[in-house]
Amino acid sequence: MNRKRVMTAAVIFVLLCVGVISCAPEALGVTGGSSVAETSCAANPCESTGNQKQAVVSGNSVSRRVELREYEDSGWPYLYDTYTNHTDKTISSRQYCMLAYDKEGQPLKLQWYIMDSSDKPAYDCLYDDHDEIIPGAAADSGWTLYDGEKMTGWPKIGDGGPNRVAYALYCDRKIVFSDGEVWENPGYEDWLEKYKGKSVPVEELKNYYPSILAVTLQDQDG
Repeated sequence: MNRKRVMTAAVIFVLLCVGVISCAPEALGVTGGSSVAETSCAANPCESTGNQKQAVVSGNSVSRRVELREYEDSGWPYLYDTYTNHTDKTISSRQYCMLAYDKEGQPLKLQWYIMDSSDKPAYDCLYDDHDEIIPGAAADSGWTLYDGEKMTGWPKIGDGGPNRVAYALYCDRKIVFSDGEVWENPGYEDWLEKYKGKSVPVEELKNYYPSILAVTLQDQDG
């Protein structure tokens, strides 16, 4: 596994005043948890419409931020994901897709599971996350990336070169709630068609987060 989870000790103020989009880690060791989060528009210029803000405040959405970081102890690169549950139900599991791009916005084929020598390079990685996230809480996770220059002694992957990932796009395919309800993202296939294996303008990659995904639950229909 190449996933590392870290506890969030402070209240997370999620910046939710950007446009709503259809969507917008396994580690060497696992720790994890979630924390209560608040939504706030005060810290960011409000560019969203009233309907978009209402979707968040009324509790029928999830949001996330993903950024490239380095582990303090080793300097190895990883993707840090903060995911917040703005629904009134507990999330029991999620299935989401990850895509990676270099600094020029070109798509990258990665060996996503760096401890699995049989894992083949691919543009996408579909991951099943079984962390429980209660209403109003945020879960933090990290996905370790390969860097041949920093991971000395590690089995060579590809040409053994440095990490080329500069940006990553994540999107939920489905969300399972603790009461058994399963929500499937109706925009997932369009998202995958638009981004998988395709070059993306750097400005679009820079502005992809925070992403907000509106979720329609059975008791909210109609």
